[in-house]
Amino acid sequence: MQLEAVEDSELKPKRTITEAYKTIPDEVYTKKWTPLAPLTLYDLQFEDWRDYSKLVTERFDESQARFFNQRMEDGFELEKALEEGKIKRKSETMVYWGYPPNLTIRADLHSSSSVMIYGPSHDISFLGVNDITREIKLAFNIHMEEGYPVDYWFMMPNDEFLERRHMKLGYRLKEIPKRINDLAVAASRVRDIMLDLRNERNPQWADSSYQVALFFMMVGGAKSFSNWDAIGQTYDGVNAQNKYNLPHSLFLYEPWPPMLNTMFALTRAQWCQSISRMLSMNQLYMQHVNKDIIEFGKKNYPDEFYRNLRNMSYRLKVLGVPLPRQTMDCIPPEYDPEKGEWKSVEWKYPAGPRVFYQDLDLSFDEAISGLLFNITHRSKIEKVTRDHIISIGHGLDTKYLKPEGWAEEMKKKRRLQKKVKKIRKVIKFKNK
Repeated sequence: MQLEAVEDSELKPKRTITEAYKTIPDEVYTKKWTPLAPLTLYDLQFEDWRDYSKLVTERFDESQARFFNQRMEDGFELEKALEEGKIKRKSETMVYWGYPPNLTIRADLHSSSSVMIYGPSHDISFLGVNDITREIKLAFNIHMEEGYPVDYWFMMPNDEFLERRHMKLGYRLKEIPKRINDLAVAASRVRDIMLDLRNERNPQWADSSYQVALFFMMVGGAKSFSNWDAIGQTYDGVNAQNKYNLPHSLFLYEPWPPMLNTMFALTRAQWCQSISRMLSMNQLYMQHVNKDIIEFGKKNYPDEFYRNLRNMSYRLKVLGVPLPRQTMDCIPPEYDPEKGEWKSVEWKYPAGPRVFYQDLDLSFDEAISGLLFNITHRSKIEKVTRDHIISIGHGLDTKYLKPEGWAEEMKKKRRLQKKVKKIRKVIKFKNK
C-alpha cells in the first residue's frame, strides 16, 4: 500500500493549540498532562472532542493492543535477523529498542544499551491505561537476555487475567489505576499481581529483575517522528511531577532501574543528549510508521486511518520535524500548581531549518518509512536535503543511500583537515 499525503487544503486547523486544549472536558482525568503530549493536541486542532473521545473510549484499546502486538512480532523477527547476520550495516540500521517500545535504536548499540541499563536478565510488563475510564485495557511483557528479547506475552482487552484481584486490597488488576490516584502507588500494587503472573508463566526467570510500566494510552502512547523529540517526551512524562509540578508522572517504571533513576535527574537537554547517544550516537532518525497497522486501520477503522494520515501529513508538510539542537533548546509549556492550570500549553522551538519531506526528493510513503540522517545536535546546516540521509527504512527493510564505508572516509577527511589546519598555524607562526 502506497500512502500519499493529505492535500494542503485539508491541513488548515480549525483551532489553535490553546483552543484545542480547552475543548477537552475538565472531567477527563489526563487533561492536565495533555500539553506534554502535543500529538494529541494536533489531532484536536482538527477534531471535535466529541468525535475524538469516541476513538479513545471505543477503539484506542483494540487498535493500541494490535499495534503493540505487531511491534513485538516485528522486534523478534529483527532480533533473529541480527543473530543470523542478515543485517550487515548495523550502524546504519535502526530497530526497535523494546524498552520502552516507542523508541528506536541503532542495531549495533541494541544489546549493550539494554544490558547497561536493565542488566543481563530482566522482564518488564507494560500496562496501558485508558485516559477516560482509567482502567487497564492491555498489557504485554518482554523478557530480555543479554540485551536481546527471547520471549513475550500479551493480555488483550477483556483478558481474564485483568480480572485477577490483589491479595490484600481485593481490587481487580484492571481497576487499580482508577482506585488509586497516585500512579506510582498504583504501579506498586499492580506489580504485586503482575509479579505472581510473571512467575506463573515463566518460572525459569523468577529470579530475573522485574519492573512494571504504567502508561496512559491517549497521551502517553503516541510517538513523534523525531527520535530526539520522542526521547524528550519520555523525559517530560516521567518528570511530570518533578519538573512540571503535576500531581504525578504520566508514565513510569516500578521500581526504577538505578541508572535511569539517576539520568532522569538531569536537565531535559542533558537527558536528550545522553540517551540519544546511547541509542543512535546522537543521530537524528525520523521514526518509521508500521504499514501493516496503517492498512489494518484503513480496512477496519477508516476515520481513524484518515486521522492518522492527516496528523502525519500536518507534521511533515506544515510543521516540519525539529532538528536535534532545536529539541534540546525548546521551551516547554508552563504549569501553575497553585491554580492547577497551565499558563501556556504550546512548545516553543528555536527558529531554524526543519525536515520537510518535500525537500528530501522522496515520496510521502518513503518519508514515513524511517529516515536516518547524518545530523546531530552539533550539525550546522541551512536546509535539510536528501544529501543528509544515510538510510531509508527500518530493520530488514532498510535501503542505504550512502556507500558502504562512507563514514570512515568522512573521518579521514576531517583528520586530514585538522592536520592541514595545524600546519598552516605553524607556518603562520614561523613567518611572523
